[in-house]
Amino acid sequence: GFTRVYYFFPYTITSQQGIPHDIQTMHELWGVTSYRKQNKYCSSTCIMDLINDLDDSCEEKQELLDLQNQLMEQYEALSSQYHEEKKNNANNSLVLG
Repeated sequence: GFTRVYYFFPYTITSQQGIPHDIQTMHELWGVTSYRKQNKYCSSTCIMDLINDLDDSCEEKQELLDLQNQLMEQYEALSSQYHEEKKNNANNSLVLG
């Protein structure tokens, strides 16, 4: 298995976008609102935090921040599309909530 798991968007961003299904699933299945960042199987790290923690003298930091912003803009667009299609498709059994 993997001992380190990396993710890009933290739950605060997915919740702000109104797509908190992973949090709802954890709550319904196990009665928790978040996972542990470190457990006996693995530890997890947010890529956005790693980028922000880079020293300002790091040559790649600005490039990574620009890419991060592009990904966030795309995520926002996809979130908006998701919500529009969800409203217009009430019979979609794949939509949670």
